[in-house]
Amino acid sequence: MTWWTDPALRRIWAVLRERLEGRGLRAEGRVVLGGLSRAERHAVSSLVGRPVTTARLTVDLAELDAWLAERADPGGLVAVLEKATGTALVDRRELRARHAAEREAPLELARALLAGEPWLDGWLDGVRRCGVLSRTSDPETAVRHAAAALARLPGPTSRTELATGVGADAHALDDGTAAAALVLRALAARDGTAPPATTAERRAVWERHGVRVDLVSTTCLTLGLRATGAAAPRLDLAADAGDPVHLTPWDLRRLVLTPPASVLVCENPRVLEAVAERLGGSVPTVCTSGQPALVVLDVLRALAPARLRYHGDFDWPGIAIANRLVAEAGVVPWRLGAEDYVEALRPAGLPLAGVPVEPAWDAELGAAMRHHAVAVHEEAVLGELVTALT
Repeated sequence: MTWWTDPALRRIWAVLRERLEGRGLRAEGRVVLGGLSRAERHAVSSLVGRPVTTARLTVDLAELDAWLAERADPGGLVAVLEKATGTALVDRRELRARHAAEREAPLELARALLAGEPWLDGWLDGVRRCGVLSRTSDPETAVRHAAAALARLPGPTSRTELATGVGADAHALDDGTAAAALVLRALAARDGTAPPATTAERRAVWERHGVRVDLVSTTCLTLGLRATGAAAPRLDLAADAGDPVHLTPWDLRRLVLTPPASVLVCENPRVLEAVAERLGGSVPTVCTSGQPALVVLDVLRALAPARLRYHGDFDWPGIAIANRLVAEAGVVPWRLGAEDYVEALRPAGLPLAGVPVEPAWDAELGAAMRHHAVAVHEEAVLGELVTALT
């Protein structure tokens, strides 16, 4: 048995190995060996080249390294530790630095590919915190796919077409992929909103930026519309009966909507329901159901040149929706001016919360809403709306 294989040195080797691996494999500073047994003191005496008579010993690592280097074999503290423990020492400091550099590399790539975006720093911090890149085997490819997808948005396009264009793989942006998570976080950062957490929220973000997830899962609630084409009989029967119909992108591929003279566009499904109850299918109506999905915009665009009369909530999200519909679908706000708002106010109205949004069609409306600080939802004026349609 050679001296470094003495079992009494096993604990000593472990302490010294831990110290060197944590300090870049440099034999520097001092290590205190405490609680030495008689057998350990005897073995350590051979190690340090002098008698050890107490249970506590302070070892100067540089001196120990020099002393061991003078011995014929194996020479030097690192070499002795590797020989004694049977495995090479690991520079944990360098390993941590390498791992940190590897983690940062795809983020630096993203910084280069998306340079100049005002939301970039916040997005990078969020990506770093959520760890999405650490859970994929190829973070660089995920970043490249995400950057390429962002450069192509907003659409209109489908998610599969977008994925094929950026990654030659129709599933490159499917739910659960790192690239999709990066894109959705970036789009939310652009919008100044929280990253989507649910399937519905993820679909809404895609749709808001012109990306259709599929042809059947999103719908547009309609009433009284007519059409030609393979799917037209269903609409005609529903219009005759005064029954609401949910149209999907799939439906729109199989029919051509017939534009009436005028269409009511509302924000809340209860308004469409009330129109159906009172007026059947005589008043063509399209409901956005809040923030309009792509299929809603497709329906509204397909109804041109009909006059699209829009009514929504008198609150800041409602004004934002109306602004979007004016810009993207050419709707005309109806009963949605400053006078209409003031007339609709109730003594115990809802407080107007959130960040103010300036109505693109009526600056006086924005001023009135800020002054009164009361929200008025469509349902609160439902009777007046339906009466105005008769």
